[in-house]
Amino acid sequence: MSSAIFGKVVQLEAALLLLFVASVPAQDADIVRTCTAYKRSVWEETSEFSFLIEDAPIIYKTLDKCTSYAPLIIGGGPALPKEFPHAVRLGHQDNNGEVDWFCGGTLISDRHVLTAAHCHYSPQGSVNIARLGDLEFDTSSDDADPEDFVVKNFTPHPGYSYPAIYNDISVVRLSRPVTFNEYKHPACLPFDDGRAVSSFIAIGWGQLEIVPRTENKKLQKVKLYNYGTRCRMTAEKNEELPEGYNATTQLCIGSNDHKDTCNGDSGGPVLIYHKKHPCMYHVMGITSIGVACDTPDIPAMYTRVHFYLDWIKQQLARN
Repeated sequence: MSSAIFGKVVQLEAALLLLFVASVPAQDADIVRTCTAYKRSVWEETSEFSFLIEDAPIIYKTLDKCTSYAPLIIGGGPALPKEFPHAVRLGHQDNNGEVDWFCGGTLISDRHVLTAAHCHYSPQGSVNIARLGDLEFDTSSDDADPEDFVVKNFTPHPGYSYPAIYNDISVVRLSRPVTFNEYKHPACLPFDDGRAVSSFIAIGWGQLEIVPRTENKKLQKVKLYNYGTRCRMTAEKNEELPEGYNATTQLCIGSNDHKDTCNGDSGGPVLIYHKKHPCMYHVMGITSIGVACDTPDIPAMYTRVHFYLDWIKQQLARN
C-alpha cells in the first residue's frame, strides 16, 4: 500500500517537473549567438605573438574588456558616458534641416532600430532621422560620439492600428550600417519573456516632470518594477486600450515613488542586464503608453518584446 502511494507521488512529481520545464520558454539559439557576437566585436581584442625561435607557433591571446560602466541603479538620474550605447533618438528633419526629436529607440543590429509603432503618427512628421552615440544634446563637451543616420524605411507591426496601442512595435531601417564601438552597439534581444523579472531600467530623453513641463537634453535612467498584471485594474478601457491591458503582449511596469517614463520617452527601451556579460543589456520592453505620468503606484504599459521575436527576426532578415 505504502509503496503504491510512493510510486504515485513520484509520478506526480515527475509530471509537475515536466509541466514546469514546458512552461519555461526556451532561449532562441540564434539570438544567443548574435548577442555574444556583438559583445565580442566590441569588447574583445585578440593579439598574436610567438617566441623568437624559427618555426615557433603563433599564440593568440584575447583580452576581454566587457565590464559594467555603472553599479546597479537604485533610483534615477543622468546616464553615464557609454553606459547605454544602444540608445537611439528618433525624429523628423524638415527641408530646412531643422530636426524635431520626439521618440526613442534601441539599436538591435547594424542597420535596425526597435521603437514604438505610434511614433510614426507624430504630429511633427514621420520618423526620418536617427541619432546614435549621444548623451547630452546641444553640447560637444560631454564624453559622447553622436552620429546622425537617415532612415531608409520603417515597418510597424501589421497588427498595430492607430490609435489603439496594441502591437505597439516597429522596426526602423537605417540607410547605412552602424560601425560598432564603445559608444554605439546593439542591445541583445530577450532570452525570455520577462515575467519573472523583478525590476527593469528605463532610459530616455523625455520630460523630467509633467508639471511644470521640463525639457530634458541629457539621457536619463530610472529603475522601475514589474507590477505583473496590476494594469488590468489601473488601466481603464479607452480608444487607446479598447480591450484593456493585455498581459501577453504588454509589460506592466512602474514605481511606488515619483519615478516613471514620460512624454518624449516613447519608443525607448526598458532593459535588464545580461547575466554573463556586464557590458551588455537585453531590451525587454518598449515604452508605449502611460496611465498617469509620474504618479506613484500607477504603472505604465510597455510592449513585451519577447512576444514579437519571430516577427522581429523576419524584419532583420529583410534586405
